[in-house]
Amino acid sequence: MKRKLSKLLLYLFLIGGIYNLWTLRPVKVLYVYSDAGWTVSMVVDHLPWTDRDKIAWYLAHRDELKRKYPLFDVNWQTYYVTDIGEGFTNYEKSPHEDLRCYPTIHTENNCIVKNYLLIVDEYIDSNTRLYVPDSDVVYQLTPENKLEVMPPPDGWR
Repeated sequence: MKRKLSKLLLYLFLIGGIYNLWTLRPVKVLYVYSDAGWTVSMVVDHLPWTDRDKIAWYLAHRDELKRKYPLFDVNWQTYYVTDIGEGFTNYEKSPHEDLRCYPTIHTENNCIVKNYLLIVDEYIDSNTRLYVPDSDVVYQLTPENKLEVMPPPDGWR
């Protein structure tokens, strides 16, 4: 019995350590593309595991992103945070993948598989909406900077 308990505690300790290493590791933004219109697409090496931590990361970098990659003053602006996955690829080598290709990368490997980790819609006259594609939840940032859970829009997923 003592042996099982000590193994269980060891496993819990290891899992907690790995989780902390993953979440404390800084997110590296590897590439950013702005169409100077309505969207900014960011390619990152990872994001934290939880929805709350993903959103917290975005909110911590929100002003910097708006300053570096200004968009037109339109009704809404969208930020796509994409996982690097296996790296940039050539669309001819991956014809069956859902790819996003970037015209500012002047090599044949200028596409990335669309694996969105976070999608943010910033509205001029409404609350910011944050979508985490891995979950069926839509979050809304209130004027008081509190997160509310919203029902997903029609056609979501």
